Amino acid sequence: MTELGLYDTTATIDYILAHTGFKDVITLGHSMGTTNVLIAASLRPEYQDKVRLNMLWGQSVFIGNMNSKGGLEVFYTKYQKYNYNNQQSAFAGSAFQKKIMSVFCDPDNKIGQMCIYILGAMSGFGSTQTVESAAQKMTTKYPSGSSLNVAKHMVQNMRSGEFTQLSYGLKGNMKRYGAPTPPSYPIGNVTTPTAIYYACCNDQLSDAKDAHILKRRLRNVVHFKEIAYKYWNHGDYLWAKDGYKLLYRDALMLIDQYTPLEYRSRIPFE
Repeated sequence: MTELGLYDTTATIDYILAHTGFKDVITLGHSMGTTNVLIAASLRPEYQDKVRLNMLWGQSVFIGNMNSKGGLEVFYTKYQKYNYNNQQSAFAGSAFQKKIMSVFCDPDNKIGQMCIYILGAMSGFGSTQTVESAAQKMTTKYPSGSSLNVAKHMVQNMRSGEFTQLSYGLKGNMKRYGAPTPPSYPIGNVTTPTAIYYACCNDQLSDAKDAHILKRRLRNVVHFKEIAYKYWNHGDYLWAKDGYKLLYRDALMLIDQYTPLEYRSRIPFE
């Protein structure tokens, strides 16, 4: 995960600034996107001056209380056990994987409901907000691939309940960090205004208790809001039927407050 924040996120910010002429941006991260922006801000503090507001949806910075931690543990241990080719990636978007996903997630196919069940198991059952057709179409393309080290890193942080860099074992840590254990990301040094949106009860990948931990660890949380729907899950941030009423309207109003005056919306948010 470190590289995603240290290199990818900072490069994205620089690209936007170079092509727009603006001096800063507003970032919006969902799930692992929340870790990326905080890693960037904590390890490259000069980027705090380039970000006007960090908006975090369904944070995955602290995941010690994650409800679906058993599923992540099983996936990682089983993948390691049966990874005969010693691949360093997971869900790499092979033609076979895409074919399987297109069958099991086809909204015009009866077994396309399999995707909805899997999404519910991962994100949270019971939500009436899920737009099934949108979710099914999206899952024919997602997941699109990731480093196996990302899964390893998440499992480590899930077990510890902390937000630390990847552990390479005792010898590896001594060589890489000069200490037997990996250091925590210094997010307490992040002074960028930050908004946190979280679900109260049904997000299987981001527990409310961990959102409160993140709030306590950051220095400048300007907005901390619980979604006003008991069954809101991890995917609802992306495709909820009432997303505007429950989340987007509030988020847009906050973004507008942190937007330079000459660029603010002249249309009321209703």
